Parts: sequence; C-alpha cells; structure tokens
Amino acid sequence: MDKKKIEQIANTYGWDDQCQVAIEECSELIQAICKHRRRYSRQPLSNMFDCPERDHIIEEIADVEIMMSQLKYFLCADEEVEQEIEKKLERQIRRIKDEGHEV
Repeated sequence: MDKKKIEQIANTYGWDDQCQVAIEECSELIQAICKHRRRYSRQPLSNMFDCPERDHIIEEIADVEIMMSQLKYFLCADEEVEQEIEKKLERQIRRIKDEGHEV
C-alpha cells in the first residue's frame, strides 16, 4: 500500500472525518459478508467464488484496509499494531493446538 497516499488522504480529511468513514466502511464489509453468507452458506465451495457478492466483499476489504492504515498513521501505531497482531496469532495457534487440531 502506498504510504504517502494514505498519509495525504488522512491529512486532508483529518481524524474525526476518517474515523467516521472507517466506521462506515467496517459496516459495509459486515453487510457484504452477511449477504454472501445468506446466499452461499449451504453451497459447495466452488459456487462461492464466481459471484458478485464475492467481488463486493473484496472491494469492502480494500476499503477497510485503507481506513485501518489511516487510523494507524494517525495513532503512529504501525509497529504496535503489528506486535498486537503477532500476539493474537500466537494465542490463536495455541488455542487450536489445545483443541487437538494439527498445526
């Protein structure tokens, strides 16, 4: 992702506006996932990949990732977020092992 573009957009609109947009984009992603699940939850996996709902989810993931990058920029939190992600991934892997799944 182009860090300079993220910073330019963030600086243009500011914290308050971009927080609101981030909330809206997260909501749109949730809606897109729900719509896809309603339509394809009982379908074979192969049917789930060639559909407009999948394309919409991809579009909304991109929007959310852009907004999350802006929030990290505002908070000067790139490293802290990465550290938190790593902790959470490790914790979930431990849980998977504890449940008896192979990792």
